[in-house]
Amino acid sequence: MLIDNELIKNRPKQLLDIEFYTELPKLDTEFDYSSLPLFLSYDLLTLFGIKPKTMDLIRNIQQHGFQEQPSDKEIEYYQNRGTKFQIISVVANIHTFKKINDKSAIAYPYSISLIAGQKRGLVDHCSIDLLKTFDLAEISKRQFIYTDFSPFKPVETGFYTHSSFFSGAKFKHYTDTVGFVLETYLLPTDADLNEIPMAQPQNIPQDLIEKFNKYRIKRYFRPFTDIKPRKIWGCDSPIELFLIQALAQKNLFPIIQTLIFKNGHVYDNFFEMIKSKVFIPGNELITEADLYFPKEKLAIFCDSTQFHRGKKNENKDDKINSELKNIGIKTLRLSGKDIVKNLDDCVKRIIDEL
Repeated sequence: MLIDNELIKNRPKQLLDIEFYTELPKLDTEFDYSSLPLFLSYDLLTLFGIKPKTMDLIRNIQQHGFQEQPSDKEIEYYQNRGTKFQIISVVANIHTFKKINDKSAIAYPYSISLIAGQKRGLVDHCSIDLLKTFDLAEISKRQFIYTDFSPFKPVETGFYTHSSFFSGAKFKHYTDTVGFVLETYLLPTDADLNEIPMAQPQNIPQDLIEKFNKYRIKRYFRPFTDIKPRKIWGCDSPIELFLIQALAQKNLFPIIQTLIFKNGHVYDNFFEMIKSKVFIPGNELITEADLYFPKEKLAIFCDSTQFHRGKKNENKDDKINSELKNIGIKTLRLSGKDIVKNLDDCVKRIIDEL
């Protein structure tokens, strides 16, 4: 029996034929970090234990150092402050699982989000005394999931559990709405965001590092005020997801959400821009393409009726198309209706353009 949590509606029927679309692979599964910006991958691997560490904490702990499990000295610091914590999960949604061989598969992400632990629809908080009972190192070793999670909606259904929940299950479940927890960290809500030393890449100009750190701190360490997931990377809508899933069956993997500027520079995202030692202000941006094939210089836009209906929006889209053409980038616009009703035809149009 296929259980539809209705988190993503209007699924094209042909997607049901994709292997592992409605049933998780019972194989050793490797997460495809290469799909992510390199600097983002580095950041994700550091989000465990209690984070962030502020300069005030470092001065108080001094030579005692930090481990994944907080030391007695660190616990005392937070007790004295009366700090409240939010439990934050770094969650990946997968668009496609592909078998490597009979024993293993690779998982391709379409979104990375942060989710705050919740209770009765509100963000939950806990004290350091409760955290003393947790084995944070053990938690990080185990594979936890959110059974029903779409990055496009608040976390309101399903539950947080161990991945073994699906082992041997007789029901089927859309696998792109299973949220896989990559890391878990404890966010102190009283941390001074101006007092956070960040690990940073080498050989990047200091002014770019400062912009990069502000960008990271705001996303990772700003306390949550509601249960809406905080998107860190990935596609913006279900129609983009449907197209990504169909293209993956043809072994086509476009870049998700690409920044294209008036001077002709193209960057996958802010992380890649910094990696290239460049910062271009937002007023120089032509557009953010939903999907992009860099070799062929093809930008694809998935146009929903909500944002692309009416003469004003048509004129805006035409202006973007013209500006992209002037810097040598082709555009292909696909309506949400066509993606849902004629997905195979949309894929063929992309392949013809490529």
